[in-house]
Amino acid sequence: MQKSKLIDRLRLLERDELKELSKFVESPAFNKDEKVVKLFGYLKKYHPVFDTKKLDREYISAKLFPEWKGDAYRKLSYIMSNLSQIIDDFFIWREIQKDTSERYHFLLKAYKSRKGDWFFENTAEELQKHLEKTLERGTDYYFHQYRLNHEVYTHTATERVQTGIDSLGNTINNLDLFYFGAKFRYSSEVRLRELYLAEKSELVLLDEMLNSLEHPTLADNYFIQIFATIIKLYQTREKTVYEKLKDLIQRNNAQTSLVERMDMVAFTNNFCILEYNKGHTDYLSEIFGWYEYGLEHRIWMSKHMDHQVFSNIVVCACDLKKFEWADTFIREYSKYLREEVRESTKIMAFCRLEFSMKNFDKTLELLRDVEFVNTQYDLRARAYQLKCYFELDGYEVLFYDSCNAFAQYCRRNKVVGEQSKTVNLNFISFIKRLHQAKYQRKEGRQSLLKKLEETPILYSRWFREKIENDIKDK
Repeated sequence: MQKSKLIDRLRLLERDELKELSKFVESPAFNKDEKVVKLFGYLKKYHPVFDTKKLDREYISAKLFPEWKGDAYRKLSYIMSNLSQIIDDFFIWREIQKDTSERYHFLLKAYKSRKGDWFFENTAEELQKHLEKTLERGTDYYFHQYRLNHEVYTHTATERVQTGIDSLGNTINNLDLFYFGAKFRYSSEVRLRELYLAEKSELVLLDEMLNSLEHPTLADNYFIQIFATIIKLYQTREKTVYEKLKDLIQRNNAQTSLVERMDMVAFTNNFCILEYNKGHTDYLSEIFGWYEYGLEHRIWMSKHMDHQVFSNIVVCACDLKKFEWADTFIREYSKYLREEVRESTKIMAFCRLEFSMKNFDKTLELLRDVEFVNTQYDLRARAYQLKCYFELDGYEVLFYDSCNAFAQYCRRNKVVGEQSKTVNLNFISFIKRLHQAKYQRKEGRQSLLKKLEETPILYSRWFREKIENDIKDK
């Protein structure tokens, strides 16, 4: 059962949600099957790990439903399916409870279908007031405004002939603002991926829409202007465009939703990362500035912080040698990571910090006897282990043994994707080559630098530093 979709659903729940789901499952309004209640009561004890032999279907059937004789597997599957459906209903209910605007829209539809005209009009007014109260003016706002306009206009009680042109114009403007905002936002993502992948996509009408930005409806809309400027930045790579974008984002921070703020900052920061990786070192401080800005405005987390963002922040701080800042960050913000990746992410962050401070023995000590729940962390840990052996004297035999063991792990591990496998194997091959150049003088600096430029590889900046500092020209 551990690999069932039911268990996968239960793993998605936070502890406080598990308590609410218990009430949901036990409520006759949502479930009338006592066997479902019994199964859920048993399963929730093993949340969130669900790693026990006591979750075998045969074991559960015998323990919970001993009265079943024959075909227990099919009967349990039926109960599991019912519980999965109830969990899905719970997820829907939770989202509706959190989204006031959606609740109003559902009410509008309900009163509309029941000919409750007075209630419909009253709900429409309440929704309009609710929308005007919010400071956010992004795609959700304009989409909800358009939907409200549409529900009112298509209601049978609405006299269409008497509906003023200004009202219809407002409906169209809301639709335009939603469409332009959404188009530019998704186009920003496409153009960013093109910079990484060196591909080009044909985006219908995008150029024509960008040429319409001076229109009064669009010119003063900061949300649309920000994403349009992101697209322009990707096209031109001009520092003046970057500075304009930076000012636009920071002046209008409070007026966009969290998800949209995250996109705006992440798209801008990713541009800085690309420029930094191309050798424009002045962008490193800009990257750190965006990470600090995101922390200050809680952009990088809603309920949790993404473990990849957490790791990237540590890397950036270490690259700037802000070691004390990084240490404080790891200790203060690791509690916001998801529980299942928290310890692994925290250990790898401290490894990165200790390695950057050249505390190689301490780095190895942190890695010793640690089991990582994430394959990528396992790969990263093995790479750091090799880098420590490279840096320390007296580890030559262990270095080559670990290189061979790491390579074998990459080749045999079916979870590791082909691209990840390639860059890790390249890393192993190159660090062995670098070790031979350093201690056996087999190769010179220029040859290694040329090979490094041609090879898709992890930690290329570290390799370059080692080549320039430790290897002599031949």
